[in-house]
Amino acid sequence: MALPSHEFVIAEVDREFRLQHPDAPQHLDPDDPAQAELVRQWNAMYHEFLSATVDSHFFRFFPHAPRQLDPDDPSQAQLVEYWTDLRDAIVTGASRYDWTTPPQTNENVPTAADTGAHTDGSGQQVPAGGAAPDVDVHMDESQFREFVHLCLEGTHVIGDTAEVLGYLSLAAGASEEAAVVLLGEALGPIGMIASAIIIGWEVVNAFGTGERLQEQQGFCYGVMWQVCGLPDQAKGFIDWAPSTADELKEAFYSGVAEGRNKAGDPAVHNRAMLAIAYYQAHGSDLDWSRHYVLNDLWHHVRESGLGREFITWPDPEDMQPL
Repeated sequence: MALPSHEFVIAEVDREFRLQHPDAPQHLDPDDPAQAELVRQWNAMYHEFLSATVDSHFFRFFPHAPRQLDPDDPSQAQLVEYWTDLRDAIVTGASRYDWTTPPQTNENVPTAADTGAHTDGSGQQVPAGGAAPDVDVHMDESQFREFVHLCLEGTHVIGDTAEVLGYLSLAAGASEEAAVVLLGEALGPIGMIASAIIIGWEVVNAFGTGERLQEQQGFCYGVMWQVCGLPDQAKGFIDWAPSTADELKEAFYSGVAEGRNKAGDPAVHNRAMLAIAYYQAHGSDLDWSRHYVLNDLWHHVRESGLGREFITWPDPEDMQPL
C-alpha cells in the first residue's frame, strides 16, 4: 500500500483552497503583505490535511494505538516515532522504516521497549524497513480514490450513499476503521465540503437580519432536500419586527429554491452525498448523517448568532418568539 506523495497532499490542499477562495491568485506569494492572510489560511489548511493524511495511514498500521498520541508519555515513544516517520515519508520521501506494505496488525502494538521492530501475526519480529504481509483488500485503493475524484469533479453522479459505502467496503476490506480513514483521506478535511458547497451563493443584500437568517436556513434545507429527493417541508412563521410572517416565509422558501438550484450541480450533489456517507462510515444512521451535513452547511452559511445553533432534519422547526 503506497503512501501518498507530498505533491498529492499539496495538490489536494490547492484544490480545496481554490474552492474556498476562487478569487485568490493562482500562485500565492508569501512575501506579499497583501496576501499574508491567504498564505496563513493555506498553511493552516496544509497542516490540517497533512496530519489527517498521516493519521489515516498510521491507524491502518496500528489500529489499537491511542486516538491521541502523547509525545510526553514514554510508553508511546515508539508510536510517536512511527507517526513522525510516516509524516517524513510523505513529506520528504525519505524515512527510517519501510512503509510500502503494512505490518500485520493485532492487539500487540509497539511500545517504548521495542527497538525499531514490529511483530507479524505469528509473533515473530520483523526488522524495521523489512517486508511485511499485505492486508486483505478486495479493491485497489487507488480505484476508490479515483471514484471519489470523479464525484468531486461532477463527472460521475452518485445515486445514493449506498454506492459510496459499497465501494468503500471493497476498498477497505472488513475494517470499518480503515473505511473511515480512507474516505476521510480521499475527501480531505470534512469541514471543507460544506464550505465548498456554499461558494458562489450570496444572500439577498436587501434583506434585514430576520429575512437573511430565513433565507440562509432555507438554502441549507433546499440543498439537502434536493440531494435526498424530498419535497419542501412545511414551516410555521411569526412576525419578527420589522419583517412580517409572510415576508419571512417568502425569504425562507426563496432560500430553499436557491439551495435546490445549487444542488442541481452534480459536483455539489456529490459533495453532499459523500459527506453523508462519511458520517455513515463513522457509524451514524442515514437520518443522523443527513442531520450532521445539514448543520455543517448551516454553521458555514449563517451570519448571525440570533439563529438557532442547530436546525432539525428533515422538518424545520416552526418559528417561536425569542
